[in-house]
Amino acid sequence: MKLPIGDNQSGQWLLLNCRHYRGDRPCAAGIQGICPTGCDRYDPMGHRVLIIKLGALGDVIRTTAILPGLKEQWPQSHITWITQPSGVRMLQNHPQIDRLLPFDANTVCHIEYERFDVCISLDKEPAPTALAMRIDAPDKRGIGLSTHGTPFPLNSECGPYFALGLDDKLKFNENEKSYPRLVYEALGLSYRDQRYRLYPGNTQRAYAADLWRKLGVTDDDVVIGLNTGAGRVFANKNWPPERFTELSRTLTERYPWRIALLGGPDERGINEQIAEACPGVLNTGCNHGELEFAALVERCQTIVTGDTMAMHVAIARDVPCIVLFGPTCEQEIELYGRGEKLLTGLGCSPCYRRH
Repeated sequence: MKLPIGDNQSGQWLLLNCRHYRGDRPCAAGIQGICPTGCDRYDPMGHRVLIIKLGALGDVIRTTAILPGLKEQWPQSHITWITQPSGVRMLQNHPQIDRLLPFDANTVCHIEYERFDVCISLDKEPAPTALAMRIDAPDKRGIGLSTHGTPFPLNSECGPYFALGLDDKLKFNENEKSYPRLVYEALGLSYRDQRYRLYPGNTQRAYAADLWRKLGVTDDDVVIGLNTGAGRVFANKNWPPERFTELSRTLTERYPWRIALLGGPDERGINEQIAEACPGVLNTGCNHGELEFAALVERCQTIVTGDTMAMHVAIARDVPCIVLFGPTCEQEIELYGRGEKLLTGLGCSPCYRRH
């Protein structure tokens, strides 16, 4: 879209649909002033796509698997992603996301005024589904909100994916499809094992390299990461701390590897206890930024983890995983041939009980 500046004979224009145009500061492509006639940096947005995906950070990470499919469907496209602030930080630097926006009042104020070609909504909660209903887009896919305040599938292809949340037998016992495949099919896209990715930048990698250096890790060391947390929503999703302690002790006694404890703020006490009980085990700390954590994980040759955010980070950075499954659905996790799944033998698994 071209908007003339001054009279129509001036030859000065604003190229409002150029992905480099910002309006409140100079052009992102380095052009100063008003858009020049015949600008050789003009790059129209093309198909405008809005993705609304909040949820747990691990779910946000694995949903980036749809990005290659969207770019295959619409090679000339501009993708906006709305998510929680932690998701905005984690998805920074992703080359297939043109704009990351936090889910807040400022975003809602202007996003409802914009127009998109397609809106993708992949949460079932009232706030994101309601936002999807208010977006100006002729093509809406995923999950929306009815006027009764209840979620429903926006497109026919989304029906089977939506039904998984309504039928425990279907979700826990009958479904054999991974989450990436389920989401691709729900959006009417062709799934061919497209991967999800994260992109720590130079600053995050420098942070991680400095921390590993302070811990005495050299370039030749084999590092095995033990991620000791797995959320507190579902009962028994976390492997017990005493098991991680036993594993840490066994690995340090048998192998010349460096064993590194990974986790977030909730795992601070657990990791300190394991490190104290197992001399030589490295405690990497529990207060890193999202992409700093990803940069720490990518230094590991393997990580042992539950079905949690750290697992998705490792998958996104091609780090092999040994994944411990208790109550969650292992069939929904796609390791892309770079890992092993260890499953509980309890007959009640999987289940989503909170207690």
